[in-house]
Amino acid sequence: MIFSRIFTPSHQSPKPEKRIQAIESLSPVKAQEKTILHELAFNDEDSNVSLAALEKLNSFVLWLKMSQIAKQTRVKKTAEKKVNEALVGEGDLSLSSQEKFSFLTETASADLVVQMLPQMLSKDPALLSDDSLAKALIEKVDKPSFTQYVFLEGASAGLQTQLINAQDKISELQKLAKKVSDSELLAQIDTRVAAIKDAQRRPVELKKQLTLVLSKYQALLDKSDVQFIDEKQREFDSELTGLFAQLDLLTQDERAEYDEKRTRISEQVERYLQRIRPAWEEKQQAAQLANTKALCEQQLTYANEQVSWLYNNRLCEATLADVATVNESVRGVEATLEQLSRMESENSNEKRIAEIKREVDGLNDQLERFSMQQQYGQKLLIKLQTLEDIAAKIVDASQNDVNEDSASEGLAAESNNVASLNGAFIEARNDYQVLSRELATIPKALMKRFNAATKRVNANERAKKSKESEQVKHVRKQISVIDNLIGQGKFRVAIAKFAKLDESYHALPSNAKKQVEKRFVKTAEEVSHLEGWQDYLAAPRKPALVEEAKALASTQADNIKARSEAIKYLRKQWLSLTPSSTSNGSDDGEDAALQQQFDEALEKAFEPCREHYAKLDEQRAQAREKRMSIIATVKAIDINTPESELVKVFDKAAKQWHSAGQVEREIYEPLKQEWKAVSSPIQSKIQQWQSGNQAQKRALVAQAQQLATEDDVHSAADKSQGLQAQWKQIGHAGKREESKLWAEFKAANDAVFERLKAERKVQSNAFNAQVDELLSKVDNIDIKSDSAAFDEIVSEINEQLRDLPKPQRSKVERKLEALEAKRVSLAKSAQSQARVQKAQALSSLLLLNVGEGGTAREGDEETLLETVGRRWSSLLRQSDGNASCQHDRQWLTVALEVATDMPSPAADASIRSSVQLQMMTAKLEQGQAATAPDILADWLSFDVLCEKDKHLAQRVVAVIDAYPEVVA
Repeated sequence: MIFSRIFTPSHQSPKPEKRIQAIESLSPVKAQEKTILHELAFNDEDSNVSLAALEKLNSFVLWLKMSQIAKQTRVKKTAEKKVNEALVGEGDLSLSSQEKFSFLTETASADLVVQMLPQMLSKDPALLSDDSLAKALIEKVDKPSFTQYVFLEGASAGLQTQLINAQDKISELQKLAKKVSDSELLAQIDTRVAAIKDAQRRPVELKKQLTLVLSKYQALLDKSDVQFIDEKQREFDSELTGLFAQLDLLTQDERAEYDEKRTRISEQVERYLQRIRPAWEEKQQAAQLANTKALCEQQLTYANEQVSWLYNNRLCEATLADVATVNESVRGVEATLEQLSRMESENSNEKRIAEIKREVDGLNDQLERFSMQQQYGQKLLIKLQTLEDIAAKIVDASQNDVNEDSASEGLAAESNNVASLNGAFIEARNDYQVLSRELATIPKALMKRFNAATKRVNANERAKKSKESEQVKHVRKQISVIDNLIGQGKFRVAIAKFAKLDESYHALPSNAKKQVEKRFVKTAEEVSHLEGWQDYLAAPRKPALVEEAKALASTQADNIKARSEAIKYLRKQWLSLTPSSTSNGSDDGEDAALQQQFDEALEKAFEPCREHYAKLDEQRAQAREKRMSIIATVKAIDINTPESELVKVFDKAAKQWHSAGQVEREIYEPLKQEWKAVSSPIQSKIQQWQSGNQAQKRALVAQAQQLATEDDVHSAADKSQGLQAQWKQIGHAGKREESKLWAEFKAANDAVFERLKAERKVQSNAFNAQVDELLSKVDNIDIKSDSAAFDEIVSEINEQLRDLPKPQRSKVERKLEALEAKRVSLAKSAQSQARVQKAQALSSLLLLNVGEGGTAREGDEETLLETVGRRWSSLLRQSDGNASCQHDRQWLTVALEVATDMPSPAADASIRSSVQLQMMTAKLEQGQAATAPDILADWLSFDVLCEKDKHLAQRVVAVIDAYPEVVA
């Protein structure tokens, strides 16, 4: 003992300096000295000694342990620094990959892993290439942010794929997608998001489909058509079988619920069918009987029409096939009549059946007599043809009548021929009428032809008589005019008109001449007496003509053509006057003087005309030069110019040629021949080109006309637009053909588009009617109905919307969206109101428990507890003073005020600061702080409320009144 006190080892010296010196002499290799170093490192009270021992041992494990258990701040910080340096590969400690793996997965805390991993990766980027390490760290930390960090900073491609496929939150995948630039990873993320959405959507869609089909299935109970119900039942059973194969997407309770609904509805429909089937079948039998009656009547009407058609339209040319077809229609009536007789009961309408049988017997009798009637009809047709031939000859003979005097013998022969033809026509007509009496019914076509031939002959006779009457009337009028002229002393005019009268008289038929013969002979004798007075009339007329010529010369020539015509007329009248019958010298001299005066006056009158014609000659010369220039221009045209350009240039030159003005005929003809010579090659090329264009456009017209008969009008319209595009690519087809072809092409296209327009209008009307029906359904939806009924109706409407075009569909969708928005608004309003009621109820309970119930009575407590709900009522009832919360009710009150941003009393300022600090720390360490509902729950469950908690309860009530959502 004494020696031990005298010779105390230096590492046990009370002086830290001595212990540090002793540490320098100790070796960690020796077991005993290593133990001493351990003792000094972990148990020595001096931080310098502990650090010196740890430095001597220089073990990562010991540094790590000291960083965890050290009580001295300096030692702890130094140990943490050593550990961190070792992990990142700095300092004098080095760790193997296995040691790092073990440390990170077994020893290091989650926070340390989060803290150190970025530093380790900066020194060793391949650290996370080990999938087992990365997975272990992700599992250990178990935070989305860390998982995302590993994914982005070093995870292998395989691990990235695993992490993407393991993620089931779309928000996390979307965050990840924003930070990823690799297209393959983005595609994987998109695929996973789509898979999650699909997995979320499929149960909802399945439930919607099941609800819709079951609703339709149950709706069969409102139908009365058994056949329709049977068909729909099979259809719905098939649909439900397919849908029930996907029931594994639903929960067990949902599967059981839908299975029960299916069984129940199926049984209801079966019972309903058993109940209504007998009455329905009886009704069907009655309907079948009515249909058979209607069919029999319809077939009888058709058979009558067929027999009538055979007699009226096909009597002469009917074939065995025609007769067989008509006979088949009668056989159809008999078959239906037999079926009707079997279906009719004893008390049925036998009278009508007997009437139909008699009508059918009558039809059969007509068919039996048809062969004989056809023979009579063919004979009648021969008679009719003979009658028509005679009528045609009568008309032709009347049109070829010879009305000239030189052919009087021919006239007599022709008249005899017409008379004989009229007799033959009457005989043929009588034969036709006698034979027609043998026919039960004369075909309308034969009757029409007979009437037409008769009308032609009658009309010809009337026309002949009318023509003779007009001729006689005309001759009488001429005779009256001549007689009046003679009576007025206008002898020369009367003599001139008699020549025309003579022609008209001799053109009359012989029997018509007799009607005016006496008057004509009398007038002819009077005119012959007047011809001897012609010379006498000429003498006073010539001086008058001279005066007219002088008067014409003295007037201004406003109209050259009229002046020229007047001069010609005066000259013609002068020449028509013969010299008087006297032949003495004085009269000859007088005629010569009159002739000279007449000639001078006409010459003076013609001077303006001569000037006008001189100007016309000048214009003709200019027109000649212009035409020669146009010919030269056409000669210079390159014949190899493209036809589309060539036709424009030539058309311009041709228009200039036609508008070039008049030239003399003897000059125009050579110019015309030269124009034809130079333009002919160009015209030939243009015509050949236009002929090709015509052929192409005719083909397009034929195609367009064919489109008008196509059943698919939409396809026809598309093809029509294609044809129009082709039309534009083809050149001009010539002035005449172009407009004609375009009119035909346009008419054919218009027909297609009119059909398309009509079809679209019909379709649009149908869509609009469907939209109106759907809008009416939307208007009738009860916005306050339960969710199942509301969703069912909306699903049904959406199902019907799929077949509508987008514009019509949008109208209904907007109304549905507005309805759903209104429903959501009502739901939110109801939720908000319920939340306020719950908050008010909780406030009343709190005040009631602390002795301040206000208007609330203690008997209302159960009602208030029921209003606040199970959670809050249970918290109030469980407030037994055994709360596990580490804070008292005052602290929780302040915390509730902090969470809701409500003010606290000044006396609780220190508590409020503490609360805010703890909340901030929790948010930083755990990622979230306590919520107001959680704090309120702790407050209620802390202890039984009593009167001493009144002031705290009032503060809590103030929070609840300000923020009712706290009690949500």
